[in-house]
Amino acid sequence: MFISLRLRKRAVLCLIAVLTVLAAVITIPTPAQESEAGDGIELPIVMYHSIVKDEAHSGEYVITPIELEKDLLYLKQNGYNTVFVNDVIRYVKRGGELPEKPIILSFDDGTYNYREYLLPLLEKYDMKATVSMVGAYTDTACEEAEPNPAYSYLDWQDVSVLRNSGHVEICNHSYDMHRLEGRRGVSQMEGESYEDYRKVFLNDTTKLQTLCDEHCGFQPNVYTYPFGINCESSRRLVKNMGFEASLGVEGKMNIIKKGDEGCLFGLYRYNRSGVISTEEFMKKALRA
Repeated sequence: MFISLRLRKRAVLCLIAVLTVLAAVITIPTPAQESEAGDGIELPIVMYHSIVKDEAHSGEYVITPIELEKDLLYLKQNGYNTVFVNDVIRYVKRGGELPEKPIILSFDDGTYNYREYLLPLLEKYDMKATVSMVGAYTDTACEEAEPNPAYSYLDWQDVSVLRNSGHVEICNHSYDMHRLEGRRGVSQMEGESYEDYRKVFLNDTTKLQTLCDEHCGFQPNVYTYPFGINCESSRRLVKNMGFEASLGVEGKMNIIKKGDEGCLFGLYRYNRSGVISTEEFMKKALRA
C-alpha cells in the first residue's frame, strides 16, 4: 500500500509539473524572432481617431465602443500581442524583446472618449494603446465643467490617469499645428526659410513637451505628425529634438529590425474606418 500511494503521489506530481509547463507555454508570449535572412519582423499599427457610442455617428474616422471591443477580441483570439511604441524602441535600440505577433493600437488627437471607453476595455483585456495628444485641445478641455464623450478632449488630469494606468503611452501630436488652413500640419510653407520654420516648429513642439512635464511629470519621446503631413525639415527637427520614433499615416506594414533606428521614424499605420467590420479590416491590415 505504501509503495502504491508513493507511486500514485509521484504520478500526480509529474502530472502537475506537465500541466504547469503547458500553462506557461500557453499564457506567456514567446519573443518575436527575425528571420535568418535578417528581414526583420512585421509590425502592423492600427490608427483610431474617436470612439462614439451612437452608431449613426460612425464614419471613416469614428468607431463605436462595441466595434472596438470586437477588434480587441479578434486580436486576442488570433494570438496578437499589443505593444507600445516604446517597446519597439527598446527592441531596436536597447536589446529588448517583442512578443510573437506584436501590434500597436494608436489613438490620435486625445479625445475624452479614450478615458471613457478605451481605458476600461484595455483594463478588461490587459492590452496596451498609444495615445497622441494635441496640447491646445487639452488646454481647452481644462476649461470645460462637464466633459462629453461625444466631442470633448482629455484634460491634464485625464492624461495622467491614462498614462498612470500602465495601459497607455502618450505621444506629442503638436501643441497647435493640427490644422489644415494656412500651414498644413507641420509642413514648411512656400518661401519660408528654414530658420523661420525651425522657430515655429520648435516653439510649438517644445510648448507641449514643457506642459506634459509641468502637469504630468513626463515628456513624450514619440512624435505623431498631424494628418501625417511632414517635410524634410520637420523630419530633421524631430530627430534633432531627441524624439526616438515618429508616426505617419500611410497604410502599410512596418518591418522592424534590431539596430536599424531608421525603421522607427515615419511608422506606417492602417486607418480603422468605422464603416467596415472587424473581420474586413483585420484581413486587410494583418494580411490574414
